[in-house]
Amino acid sequence: MANAGPSHPLDTNPYDWQSNVPQTEILRAEVDEVSALLLEGSGAVVLGGRGMGKSVFLGQLEAHLENVPDIAVRTIRFPPPELTVRECLDSLARVLDQPAGAFNTLELVETFLARDDTPERLVLLFDEFDNYAEIGEQISNRPAGRAFFNDLEAARRSLPGLGILAAGSIGIFVFRDVLGSSFLSRARLVRLAPFSRRAIAELAKPFAVRGESLGQGVLEALDAATGGIPALLAHGLQELWRRPESPDERQVARIFIDFERHYRGYLDDIRQSLSHRRLSQAPLRVWREIRKARGRVSRKLLVAACQGTDEALALELPDVLDILQATGLIAVQSTSYAADPILAHPTASLLNLPEASEEETSFTGQLLADLQRLLEMLHRSAADFYRLDRDGNGKQLVPEAVFAAHLVLGFELLGWKSEREAQSAAGRSDLKLWHNGSPERAVVELKIWGRNDFKEAHHQIESYWTRDVAAGVVVQLTDADLSDWPERYRQDCLAGLRVEELELGDSPIRAAFACDSQTPDGQEVKVHHFLLRLPRRF
Repeated sequence: MANAGPSHPLDTNPYDWQSNVPQTEILRAEVDEVSALLLEGSGAVVLGGRGMGKSVFLGQLEAHLENVPDIAVRTIRFPPPELTVRECLDSLARVLDQPAGAFNTLELVETFLARDDTPERLVLLFDEFDNYAEIGEQISNRPAGRAFFNDLEAARRSLPGLGILAAGSIGIFVFRDVLGSSFLSRARLVRLAPFSRRAIAELAKPFAVRGESLGQGVLEALDAATGGIPALLAHGLQELWRRPESPDERQVARIFIDFERHYRGYLDDIRQSLSHRRLSQAPLRVWREIRKARGRVSRKLLVAACQGTDEALALELPDVLDILQATGLIAVQSTSYAADPILAHPTASLLNLPEASEEETSFTGQLLADLQRLLEMLHRSAADFYRLDRDGNGKQLVPEAVFAAHLVLGFELLGWKSEREAQSAAGRSDLKLWHNGSPERAVVELKIWGRNDFKEAHHQIESYWTRDVAAGVVVQLTDADLSDWPERYRQDCLAGLRVEELELGDSPIRAAFACDSQTPDGQEVKVHHFLLRLPRRF
């Protein structure tokens, strides 16, 4: 994986999330594999959700193949406005500089390859494949998109020098299972994955050119906010580039809070790219089951979720898991889709954070209920909050600031407002929150067990307590499997306090306590503590 972008002048923003031709991009590892297939005269189909970089990938393929001797590459970026076989053929003719009116694809391509100035091989790259899958209200016997691609496939089998690739999302399965496609039955499926942390670091290299390398915590916060979805990453980097101050994790959270408010339609498009409103909601149902689970999901349960009533598109579980991963919404750790249970978790991103609160009767009750929901979602995405240690050996949790930024993002999506201001002379709390116009405030301190001043969190909350504060919470996280952690916590961190253990029901949170306490100015208060272990994998 390499940085494919040029060097950038320091006064130019090298990121544009709305462009399919980015100045800074990451060369996908799949380019070599897919190029080899196309050069052999094979077919391929690229599966990716909205914002996963399908168009950029096609551009990288085109650039790569154009450097190969004796080959012509043509990209068809959109289907014609009127989806008929005639219009599809004439659109292809224009791309090939041929006159309109050809009888079929074979005639078009043979005429193109027969020209003296033309290479002997041709690769056709089709973007927006889903739009060829339009079927109207009724499925006709000969939909135009199916007829056109079946005609393309017939030409490919007759001409050893013709390679064909199409890129899309759920439309691929509409073609395969509803319309029927001889092209897809032989095409290699390539699933685009979200960007890895290494790729995110590569993408951020222009900051180093400007003399402001992004810290590891900022990169981790970008990963946790976006789930590695390329378009969301580009937006985050674009906004960080515009900000004069040195970037930190909380700025990343603020960027995506604003994004959710201003571009909610784009996030809805990402979610909708995994389903078809009339043909199948199976991916949405499976996604919901995985979001509710804790990493291990019964295969039988997921298979049942695939089987909706009166759905024309009958997706199998492997298809749905492919779609969800190619949309950047889940990660599957199972070595086989046939395993039981399936090891899958929702990726850490704003797309998987809860979006609405359930109304509670009190300010503190609302805070604790929403915090519990966020911590449970954090537990489900736990594997995404690990990184290799400095020696590149074992894994360790990301810094506390990354978790704090993620909680800020989650609370804001649930309707809270946040700030990070000095608490009198006591320093800064990790989170200061208020809700729905209430004058009451809550302060939250987040620690990782065994790091820094983790034993002092309770006393820090006491020192942050001001006249407008109505609730204080300590969140302690650990990656260790400590069988006696609640007892050790009470002994090491809550000694001398009156402690009540709270009932949590069916929750992955290890323990929760309510402690009677006293602030430095003598105010009697109650501080809540939540203990959560984050497993490396389930």
